[in-house]
Amino acid sequence: MKISGKICQVLPLQEGVSSQGAHWRKQPIVVVEDDANIAFPNEMVFDLFNDKIPETQLAVGQRVDVHFGIRTREYNGKVYNDVNVYKLTS
Repeated sequence: MKISGKICQVLPLQEGVSSQGAHWRKQPIVVVEDDANIAFPNEMVFDLFNDKIPETQLAVGQRVDVHFGIRTREYNGKVYNDVNVYKLTS
């Protein structure tokens, strides 16, 4: 899937270590759709993991094309969706 828009928030970088001992990093961003035909543009939160986090600083107002996949998982009896970026272009 793909969405084009502007970054409206860059949330704090999260880091940790998996149960297997691997270090991980996650950079959440909020993107608002860039489509003039939509009366009420959607905002979506996307997660960039490890090597998908760009070396350059992400900035509010930056136009991006976000290629993403949605994964559903269950944890403690609740169901969650993960929206993960596999390609981000400016």
